Amino acid sequence: MKSMRRMISSTALLLGVLALLATALPAAAWSGNLRWTYNAGVSLSGSPLVVGNTVLIGDIDGRLHAVDKNTGQALWSFPTGTTINGAPAVLGDRVYIGGADGTLFAVNLKTGTQAWKYKDPKVYNTPQAIWSSPAAGDGRVYFNSASGTVYAVNAANGRQVWTFDTGFELRSAPTYDNGVVFVGTYRGRFHALNAKTGKRLWGGGSGGPIGAAAKVSDGVVYFGSWDGNMQAVRIRGVVPQWRHNAGESITTSMTVEGGRVYFGTINGKVVALNKRSGQVAWEFPVDGGVHSTPVVSGGMVVFGSDKGVVYALDGATGNKRWEFATGREILSDPAVSGGVVYVGSYDGNLYAFQ
Repeated sequence: MKSMRRMISSTALLLGVLALLATALPAAAWSGNLRWTYNAGVSLSGSPLVVGNTVLIGDIDGRLHAVDKNTGQALWSFPTGTTINGAPAVLGDRVYIGGADGTLFAVNLKTGTQAWKYKDPKVYNTPQAIWSSPAAGDGRVYFNSASGTVYAVNAANGRQVWTFDTGFELRSAPTYDNGVVFVGTYRGRFHALNAKTGKRLWGGGSGGPIGAAAKVSDGVVYFGSWDGNMQAVRIRGVVPQWRHNAGESITTSMTVEGGRVYFGTINGKVVALNKRSGQVAWEFPVDGGVHSTPVVSGGMVVFGSDKGVVYALDGATGNKRWEFATGREILSDPAVSGGVVYVGSYDGNLYAFQ
């Protein structure tokens, strides 16, 4: 009987160890093997977004590409006629993407046909380019204009719902979370807006331009700026949690995952901070700047550099797992789906890595 108990106990222990290893080790999809490439013919200036079996990405000539995520084959493309920056937003069966001429487009996700487009008819002779990704929520699409205006339009028909004038240039993307739209300006001002009315709820500032989107996690909003500061503010009560100075301009948005905050800097490093304290967990130096927001999945951190190299790091230690050199700079954020990472490069290729 004792030997039987020992056998059962040993078997249970072995199964437990195997289960732990299965969760701790990165999946085979993160080996860095190239699964396929899709060539857009021109530089990919936008960031990829994966929806179902489709990868969406925009190019410098203004074409939105839809690609089968499993095969890399083209499904459809939509010409906006103006450079696309940032990633699309999706709500239901509609894809929303902004252009450098200030136009927001709504496109059918399955067919690639235009549903509607919106451009502020009241703005003349003013830079109103959309330099970043739109955000979607509660039946509305939110986007920032270089003119300094935040827009909310009806997702179904493109009619304007409200606008908010920040008074300063906007290059960052809006972030929608739980009825609030967060926006940072290029003069270092930060705003939290009511998503239904556009009314300013609260705000703050930094010592430098805010050029990338904020991120919300567990009731805390995180945002970085060109003065090198990463800040964490608890939304309820608007209570500052911590501030960390990276020593150089923060040029990406951030990913908050597994108790850490990951971001990149202008001179070439990726930083991992403790989510609760803001203390440095590790830093990884990169040859060239980083404008590609790190993504985290399967225990690994993946991003691209200004010199066109895709890096995969161990999320716990910051040690390099693999790298892959593309033909030109990578200014877009990677996307992850089903253990595959998708990265767009200025060499015109969309890469899928397993």
